[in-house]
Amino acid sequence: MHTHLINVEQLKALKDQPCLVFDVSADLFKPEAGLQMYGQEHIAGAVFADLNHDLSESDPAYAVNGGRHPLPKREVLAQWLRSVGLNNDMQVVVYDRQGANYCARLWWMIKWCGHDAVAVLNGGLQAWQQAGLPVQS
Repeated sequence: MHTHLINVEQLKALKDQPCLVFDVSADLFKPEAGLQMYGQEHIAGAVFADLNHDLSESDPAYAVNGGRHPLPKREVLAQWLRSVGLNNDMQVVVYDRQGANYCARLWWMIKWCGHDAVAVLNGGLQAWQQAGLPVQS
C-alpha cells in the first residue's frame, strides 16, 4: 500500500491490482483549463477530478466552510468517489501537471474520508511521459 508518494515504476507495477488514478490538473485563472488539459492527454484510464466541481462545493448546505473553493462535506465527497468507482480495497494515485499543487488537495481529501491507500505520483504526468508510458486523449 502506498500512502504518500508513488513513483512511475511502482504505479506501473500496480496494473493487475485494484487501482484508481485521478488527474487533478487545473488552472485557478481558467476554470475550464483542467478538463481541456485532461482531454488533450492523461494517463490511460485516469479519471478527471475537477477542482471547481468535484473537489469544491458551491452550495453552502453541502459545504464544510466558505471561501473560493469550499470543501464538500465528507458524505458528498464519499458519494462522488463511489460514483467514479472507488472501493475500499483500491490503491488511489493522484497527479497533476503543476508540481502537485492541485492533486495534493484530493490526496488530503481522500485521507480525510478515511481511505489511507492514496499516494501522489512523484513527478506527475511529466514523469509518466518521460518514462515513455501510455497516455490517452
